[in-house]
Amino acid sequence: MKRMIFSLLFVVGFSSAIMAQKYDVNWEKEYDKAVEIARKKNKPILIFFTGSDWCGPCKMLVEDFFESKRFGKLATKKFVIYKADFPKNSYLVTLSQRKKNDYLSRMYGVNSFPTIVVIDEKGKELGRKDGYNLMRDTRYHFKFLKDLLKDI
Repeated sequence: MKRMIFSLLFVVGFSSAIMAQKYDVNWEKEYDKAVEIARKKNKPILIFFTGSDWCGPCKMLVEDFFESKRFGKLATKKFVIYKADFPKNSYLVTLSQRKKNDYLSRMYGVNSFPTIVVIDEKGKELGRKDGYNLMRDTRYHFKFLKDLLKDI
């Protein structure tokens, strides 16, 4: 009986681990490169303002939303994505990235993390979504992107 229960728990745990696999998306490392790609492909740019090594809600949003298969498929088809990171550990971004991220946060009035700002290839803001809830409910983020794509 113990063996059967252990086997059942193992199968359930293994299945959950497989189903919860992360989906890696291709974040552009340089903002100017993201703009260049957006112009060539006629796609909007999704900018994720985050504090990757200190912001708890940012980390949860990455895990629940940005690493989901659903977002990965959507992002590769519809957006150029750029992460404007503001880490405490300065070695996580280059000096030029830090300067560009500071410029972007001022330009779009970002004062809190996490914030998602979607812009066109010319820099015009198309929409934004601030924060992330502690219930870890990504419906609002997916609805934001869906509604935004309808308007583009």
